[in-house]
Parts: sequence; structure tokens; C-alpha cells
Amino acid sequence: MHIHSVMHIYYKNKVKFRMALLKKVILALFVSISMFAVTPAVMAEVPEPASMEEVAESIEEAIKFSEQTLEALKANESKSNVLALFKATKKESKKIESTPVERTRSKASQRMAKARLSFKKGDSPKAIELMTEVVELFKEVQQIHNAI
Repeated sequence: MHIHSVMHIYYKNKVKFRMALLKKVILALFVSISMFAVTPAVMAEVPEPASMEEVAESIEEAIKFSEQTLEALKANESKSNVLALFKATKKESKKIESTPVERTRSKASQRMAKARLSFKKGDSPKAIELMTEVVELFKEVQQIHNAI
């Protein structure tokens, strides 16, 4: 056998070995990175569900803020003030964590989003009409919750 053929075979085997080693290193690196990515999600604590009193308080606050938003719309208050009230109402409504009232709460939130959009487009009468529905829906949420 000629020396070049031997060298070629040696070099070819050396490359195969290095490629196999590189594949193993990449696989090990991928597995370790995957474990680091999954670990925080697995270790995150599940928040405790809100108590009945906390839900009742959140419902009362949502009603209060939705009524304030409705009054601000009727009084033609500044856009920034009304939008801040919309935001406060939405934030409070998200705290209402109770399965029996979820459907009605969701409906109220959808109406509120439409009211906010109407207000931003300059259609105050439509926004007032929708916010009136929102107030009534939150009061319905309260009735459902109190019946539990």
C-alpha cells in the first residue's frame, strides 16, 4: 500500500472520530440547555386561588370602578382620566377568580373592551351604552357570587 493511501485512510478515520465526538458534545449541550429551560417553568409555584372574601372584594371594586368610568364618560371628562379608569376597572376585574362567575365576568370584560374602543374612536354614546351594560354585568357577577 502506498503511503498516501495510508495517510488518507488515517485522516478519514480521524475526521469520522472527531465528527462523532462533536455530535456527542452538541447533543449533550442541547440536553443540558433544554433542562435549564424547563426547570424554571416546573419549579414555579402555582398561586393559591383567591378566597371567597377576596373575590367579593374584587367584585365590589370592579363595580365601583366601572360606575366611576361610566360617570366619567357621562361627564365628558378628559380622555386620559377616562382611559385610566378603564384600566383600573380591567385590572380589578382580572382579580375576580371564581369559576361560577367566569362566564359573566368575561362578558363584562368584552363589553368593557368594546366600550373603551368606542371611546377612543370618539363614539361616546356607544361607549356609555356599553359601560352601562358592564356595570349591570358586574352587578350580576356579584349576585351570582353571593348566591354561592
